[in-house]
Amino acid sequence: MAGAQEVDTIWRAVNPWGKYQFFQMVLVLVDYFPACFAILSAVFTGFIPDFTCEIPENPTTSSPGKDISYEAKSCTYDVMETIGNTTTNLGEQTCDKFVYADNKSYAYEWNLVCSRSNLAALAQSLALAGQGIGAMIMSHLADRYGRKTVHVISHICVMITMIIMAFSKNITMLLALRLVGGTFQQGIVCTGKILGLEMFPREVRSHTEAISFIAWSVGIMVLTLYGYVFRDINWRYLQIGLACFSFYSLFEWWILDESLRWLVSNGRIKEAKQVLRKAARWNNTDAKLAEQALDENTHLNDKVTVHADSSSTSESSLEMKTVPEMDVKQEDKPVIVPERQKVEKYTVIDILKNPSLRINTFILWYSWIVATGTYYGMTLVSSHLAGDRFINFFLSGVIEIPALLLEFYLFNKIGRKKTMILFFATAGLSLVVSTALLTVFAHITAVSTIAKVFSLIGKSASTGCFSAVFLYTPEIYPTNYRNSGLGIASSISRIGGILSPFASNLALIALWIPGAIFGGMCLLVVILAFRLPESAKHELPGTIAECDTWEKEDHRNVKDNL
Repeated sequence: MAGAQEVDTIWRAVNPWGKYQFFQMVLVLVDYFPACFAILSAVFTGFIPDFTCEIPENPTTSSPGKDISYEAKSCTYDVMETIGNTTTNLGEQTCDKFVYADNKSYAYEWNLVCSRSNLAALAQSLALAGQGIGAMIMSHLADRYGRKTVHVISHICVMITMIIMAFSKNITMLLALRLVGGTFQQGIVCTGKILGLEMFPREVRSHTEAISFIAWSVGIMVLTLYGYVFRDINWRYLQIGLACFSFYSLFEWWILDESLRWLVSNGRIKEAKQVLRKAARWNNTDAKLAEQALDENTHLNDKVTVHADSSSTSESSLEMKTVPEMDVKQEDKPVIVPERQKVEKYTVIDILKNPSLRINTFILWYSWIVATGTYYGMTLVSSHLAGDRFINFFLSGVIEIPALLLEFYLFNKIGRKKTMILFFATAGLSLVVSTALLTVFAHITAVSTIAKVFSLIGKSASTGCFSAVFLYTPEIYPTNYRNSGLGIASSISRIGGILSPFASNLALIALWIPGAIFGGMCLLVVILAFRLPESAKHELPGTIAECDTWEKEDHRNVKDNL
């Protein structure tokens, strides 16, 4: 089947950036909105409003000159006894009923505060845990059954799950559905990333990653608008409203096309030609030229050196190889055609056995955990910042876009490693400064606003961190481990995602705590990342030996520049 460069040639024949690709890409990008809803909707549906303990009604005076009263706190109340002019605290009682400032969320409906507050955080953590499960399962299914198949089915399942969630009878049912929703959410995201990457030739493909992150950021803004519109009615209607956004998924099968690369790689040439003819028609190009490019490039990697004398051709040399009839000549003279390149196969054990790759892998795994934890932690905490929670959450989406636009320039200008260090350093320092301001000048309104600005800068940089590790990770691994390396790193990163929702609970204790934790973790990544090699100036490695070679060259260049 055709290799990467050959499929690029096919795409160029129908115009690498035409109306067809534009429409298909927009459809994939819009699908990031429901993917965002599936994970982050709990910010509004499960919002924890201000609350105080509901104290018992004051009893009548038990005896002349003696009164019993209660003093409410958030999770407890004090029992006070007054005799004459003397008031004595008789002890603290745990509260089991509460008075809420808002009664629209499921946090109110099921009393997810105080001793039950971790259940609210668990609702978010299980969605992120589902992402980890989905990252492993859906990526495998997409390779086997097609990107479109998994993408569309996952989108429909996300819609159905969110509708059922609106009819949850209890918190246990909602928690289970959050896990399921997170799993199918990755079916949208993972296949969306792949569809975007495989839709364009090399010269324009690198930008699809940043564009997909921008679509996610816009999804946060759209989610905020939903939350604001539904703010005065029960959370179940908001849940249904978010699910209804995905109604078009029922027709998506007939709108979205399968990846041309996947079709060609799996020998489904007839379907590939149908996609090409449609693309040519949309782009006003010659369909025959596109089909000709497909025919010319389809079997390039399957040609081998053959001889007319079949006895001279070893059985192993013909294994799993197809030779076009016109290449076989009934002569003693051999026909020389390109040989298929063999690539060594690797597992995670092979990678961890190599000293350099082992260190790099551990650093990247930690970086993924920090990037994911910081991003989701700061996103979920944003609604607790000073000021209107809708404006804060909307700004948390807007503030991501500058960092993503900056990446278009930085990745090629200063390299992946320096870009990654820059974003982690900016995130860490911004969060540390914000934490210091909130701790030292907590009661000054102007300082609180400045602290919020630094928190938003940290949130923006955390988006850059996430995108940087997503691009950098596959570039340091050999070809036959590249996809696995990215998938394993993404799954491990869910450790940070699972823990991040509890940052909201910590913010209720003290607003500076999440920033201090995330800021310190980001700064540690900066220190560790100096050990990593630069990948931008090297060709992608094909073997572990090549990884070692260009890493040694990179370290040698660093020493020479000191």
